[in-house]
Amino acid sequence: MVGAPSGYRVFLALLNFLAATAVIAALTVQITDLVLNDAFVPERYFSYFTIQTSLANIFVLVLTGIVGLQTARDSAGIAALRANFVAYSIITGAIYNALLRDMPGAEGSYASPIQWPNEITHVWIPLYFALDWVINPHRHKLPGWTMITGIIFPALWFGFTLTRGYLTDWYPYAFLNPTGAAGWAGVGVYAAGISLIIIALVTAAALVNMIHHKLHPGNQLDR
Repeated sequence: MVGAPSGYRVFLALLNFLAATAVIAALTVQITDLVLNDAFVPERYFSYFTIQTSLANIFVLVLTGIVGLQTARDSAGIAALRANFVAYSIITGAIYNALLRDMPGAEGSYASPIQWPNEITHVWIPLYFALDWVINPHRHKLPGWTMITGIIFPALWFGFTLTRGYLTDWYPYAFLNPTGAAGWAGVGVYAAGISLIIIALVTAAALVNMIHHKLHPGNQLDR
């Protein structure tokens, strides 16, 4: 059995609840703003990788917060789940800030003057996930299958997005549109590049986890 949580672990668990609240507030304000301006299209809004991962982030943050209040260490499964979402959050923030931040919207589309929800989901939450992984040693040693599971969700999202785009001629991100100048080759390059970055990020998370276990060998006990 894993023992009772330390005061430090409880503090980190409470931070998870605070981060989840921030994501909920950001999405609520975004949706409300879109609805009030007659610009909310659910099937498009919920197709964005950021939105899907943000909804999942709420679940992951609340789950790890609850577990953090009850046990001294995350299980192998929860540690793998959190490692994967560290990768998803960082890649979401990186793509937004590198490619999408200053990109104008489609002609005639609604441009919201409320920008702090984007900052929460694309900057602060990715930073929080990364920082929490570095400073939180209370995790089981990552299982070897973590990297394999980490690529499943992005692969499913890519497949669904490209299929839906082919059928509806709408893509949530311009770099995934095969009718653009780069064609399918460009889409393939982006997909391969993002996949490799996710694998690299999960590998980096595993390295940090290994360092934690070198410094805190008691976390390796599974009894």
